Amino acid sequence: MHTDLGTGGPVEILPFLYLGSAYHAARRDMLDTLGITALLNVSSDCPNHFEGHYQYKCIPVEDNHKADISSWFMEAIEYIDLVKDCHGRVLVHCQAGISRSATICLAYLMMKKRVKLEEAFEFVKQRRSIISPNFSFMGQLLQFESQVLATSCAAEAASPSGTLRERGKASSTPTSQFVFSFPVSVGMHTTPSSIPYLHSPITTSPSC
Repeated sequence: MHTDLGTGGPVEILPFLYLGSAYHAARRDMLDTLGITALLNVSSDCPNHFEGHYQYKCIPVEDNHKADISSWFMEAIEYIDLVKDCHGRVLVHCQAGISRSATICLAYLMMKKRVKLEEAFEFVKQRRSIISPNFSFMGQLLQFESQVLATSCAAEAASPSGTLRERGKASSTPTSQFVFSFPVSVGMHTTPSSIPYLHSPITTSPSC
């Protein structure tokens, strides 16, 4: 159905975060050219071809409506951050680079950049046009969105007036042009979850 699964290379989502397919994960020349140091394998059947050369983490999730991918969100986010903090680059992949791995990248952007799903989706789709998380994964991402935004708003409300904005102005300029200009409606917030608040110097922030 999709004609570009095995052509081109992984796409850069952020300077340290790449999205691709099993084909890309099997191309050591391609990985080395991009400076990939670690792979996040979001599947139960894709092999880790170069375990002696790269760092690997596997999230054994099937691409179907019964799979609970959201239970892996925080573990995946922590792994991506670990690679970033070590000045590495991680390729997040599944079989086709369309549903499972895209879902993980979306969750990462929502959590770390404090943006809504619609914004994150448009941002990633501009880079890899064929992304299409299955219906269940989209529902889990929407639930994750409400948790992330509720936690962000609760943290901002508990902070002294202007503190977060001042902190944002003082922070360093992001290494990637992560700017959104898509009109997004404000959704309902659910009860804050245990997700920790991590401030990010993104140019747009959710409305509380």
